[in-house]
Amino acid sequence: RTTEGLTETEAFHASAQSKTDPIVPKPLIEEVSERIDYKGSVLIRLDPTDAENAIRNLVAKGVESIGVALLWDLSNDSNEQTIARIVRENYPSVYLSLSSEVAPFLGEYERTATTAFNAYIAPKIAAYLQRLKTALREKGMKHEPLVMQSYGGVLGIDDACRSAVGAIESGPASGVVGSRFIGQRIGIPHILATDMGGTTFKVSVIRDGVVEKDYKPVILQYQIFLTKIWVQSIGAGGGSIAWIDAETGLLKVGPQGAGAYPGPVCYGHGGTEITVSDADLVLGYLNENYFFGGKIALHKEKTLRVLEEKIARPMGMSVVEAASGIYRIINSHMGDLIRKATVEKGYDPREFTLFAFGAAAPVHAGRYAAELGIKQIVIPLTASVHGATGLVSSDVVYEYGRSDNLFVPADIRRINENFSVLVNKAIRSLGSAGFKNGNMSILRSLDMRYRNQVHELNVPLRPGVAEVSETEVEEAYARFDELYEQAYGPGAGYREAGKEIMVFRVVATGQLKKPNIRSYQKENKSPDRGLKGERPVYFEEYKEFVPTKIYEFGRLAPGSEVLGPAIIETPVTTMVINPRDRAAVDEFLNVRIYLQDS
Repeated sequence: RTTEGLTETEAFHASAQSKTDPIVPKPLIEEVSERIDYKGSVLIRLDPTDAENAIRNLVAKGVESIGVALLWDLSNDSNEQTIARIVRENYPSVYLSLSSEVAPFLGEYERTATTAFNAYIAPKIAAYLQRLKTALREKGMKHEPLVMQSYGGVLGIDDACRSAVGAIESGPASGVVGSRFIGQRIGIPHILATDMGGTTFKVSVIRDGVVEKDYKPVILQYQIFLTKIWVQSIGAGGGSIAWIDAETGLLKVGPQGAGAYPGPVCYGHGGTEITVSDADLVLGYLNENYFFGGKIALHKEKTLRVLEEKIARPMGMSVVEAASGIYRIINSHMGDLIRKATVEKGYDPREFTLFAFGAAAPVHAGRYAAELGIKQIVIPLTASVHGATGLVSSDVVYEYGRSDNLFVPADIRRINENFSVLVNKAIRSLGSAGFKNGNMSILRSLDMRYRNQVHELNVPLRPGVAEVSETEVEEAYARFDELYEQAYGPGAGYREAGKEIMVFRVVATGQLKKPNIRSYQKENKSPDRGLKGERPVYFEEYKEFVPTKIYEFGRLAPGSEVLGPAIIETPVTTMVINPRDRAAVDEFLNVRIYLQDS
């Protein structure tokens, strides 16, 4: 049994786990007789009557969407197109997904799963987006709305509806794009983008200004073909529940969450389980009278009672020890995830700047960054709405690919033929979206592996639309060896096996106007004008509560520096500055935290 898509706890008890429910129930699957070989030759031609009967059976069962996935349709899609024609002519209201269009890649299982996902979600997404488009047009909006895709670009509504699967996990992609945009403006190319909200903690990698991608993500334990920003996540958020493992008697945190409602105990909406936010309140990091700018009062006394009853007394701890344990455990979980995103992929986390966004991340970032030796944290001005920053700073991006298995050294004419098909398609798409040659860019790349091995890596080529030269291809072959050893360790490369190209990819970008981030003159003013008082706050260094200065972010001038221990509050997030660390407001009103060893 595969453990793909399982949490660490679920994977440990893999034998007790159940496979996720099928995307398509078995009674809604129909077969047709046809066969095309891997070269694209038709061995058994599709009988239209057979296809008509299969389609009629499905429609009779009330289906609203049909996905078509035939063997080797990526080599020759004539039989899929025949089925498509029958559906469109006879049942025009049925949504249609063809695997040769949605996922034209080698791998029958993944291609079929991707098509099934698209068929499942597309009708609802398409209906919603078309209603939105109509409503906005009626209200006077002249430009077409743009929709974020999981790979980090935006598309118009019609294009987004055609490949609805691209919307999967597009929300987290926005925050990563926003981090890259801010990083470009402030001169930081290597970024670990960390997002902590109410339910999950996510981390992504940006290296040399390039966002790391995933081409075979696992969704609900299904591996599919979907180019998406590589985002690793765990159930670790402000609403993650603390609990005692009945088998070991150990304190655990997450992945279960209290949800938005009733939420943590401190919200006062009937929550009965202690969460990370409850621990943050008990330790003094959150201000019970200033949550959401004072619009929501937190219930500290009730939180202390439930923490004592559910965690502290059963564990033989004080409530402060229990809260500190919860805080340290969740920080350790997040540190482990960052380690997986960096060290296990051949990166040194100390070479990166950590971006902390989402309302809860600034409370914890100082601790999980310190675990990995990271020297600088950036808390963007837009931390609590950072996804919106990514949306308004995105470009229109089309991504196309096709499988063609070629042994290295490959015929340069075959390489250029494959790229030519994809580049022409991409240029047509950008042209239809209103872009001219001057504001288009094309990036080509190859998915490669050692011959007959498993692990594939994406290798970028030089940007441009001209034919690829022998020299460029040779550079890509050599670059693959470097990337492989970076990912899997020195000496891991198996050069003796030879190499093979598996997939050709093209990323076509239409540049949009970016927002102009205002820069402010730095002032050498004392942070005291932002001082709003003191309160006792618990810090692990002291093993006790210590008087801690509390600052109002809105009253700190650009250039102001705050020495830890301290807390900076905004109406929508709280920044914890640990002892011996230092925080400074930069000229763009981001808060930078410099850790003690920097």
